[in-house]
This record gives sequence, C-alpha cells and structure tokens, in this order.
Amino acid sequence: MPADLPPPFVCQVVKVHDADGPLWCENGLKVRVAGVQAPDWQNAAPCRQRKPGYVCDDAKARASKRIAERLVLGRGINCRPADRSWKRIVARCTLPDGRSLTCALIAAGAATRWDSYWRRYKMGECR
Repeated sequence: MPADLPPPFVCQVVKVHDADGPLWCENGLKVRVAGVQAPDWQNAAPCRQRKPGYVCDDAKARASKRIAERLVLGRGINCRPADRSWKRIVARCTLPDGRSLTCALIAAGAATRWDSYWRRYKMGECR
C-alpha cells in the first residue's frame, strides 16, 4: 500500500461516473471501488484501445451506473484506502447499512469480480 494514502474516510457521494468509479466525494476525493470491473462506455480508453477483458457496451454501462447511483448517490460511504489508480483512491467501502459496496455491486449485477485485484486487495468473500 502506498505511503501517501489518506486514513479511512467518509465519502459523501455527489457524482458517479460508473459503477466501479470514480465516485466523486463532496470533499473532492475520487474513489475507485476496489476489486471489481464494471461495463465501460464505448469511448472509454480501454474500449478505444480494444483491451481484452473489458465489457464495452453503452447500454450495460448506463444500467450499471444507475444501480451504483441508487446505492451511493447522496449517501456517506465509509472507505478504507488500499491503493492509488490514476488520480483516484482505490478503496474498500461500506454502505451506510454496513454492507460491502463491492459485494453489493456484484450482487446487483452492476460489476463483476476482478480476480487479480480481488487477490491484491485481499477482498475476502461476499456473503
């Protein structure tokens, strides 16, 4: 884990790009949800570059984003930083009801487990 990570924080979510992030926090932080991959927009860099393993589908990306918005938009989520990715903080977050955001996104069909990062961040099992 990089030494320059902030301590655990509450992200009051004011904007959602897509289900795996970034989630924009009221305090200016941007969160990448740890351990998952959500469908990307056709114009996203991985899709333009035809990177293998990415789902590039605008309809699926919109549906995934709507699910994430219902879960987090306007709410405070508790986040524990795990890493940095671009200008975002990769974090393991919990919803106000105590559920893992990562697991809630998977259960709702908004994202899939990204195994290499799942192991890297020691995500554990979803209940």
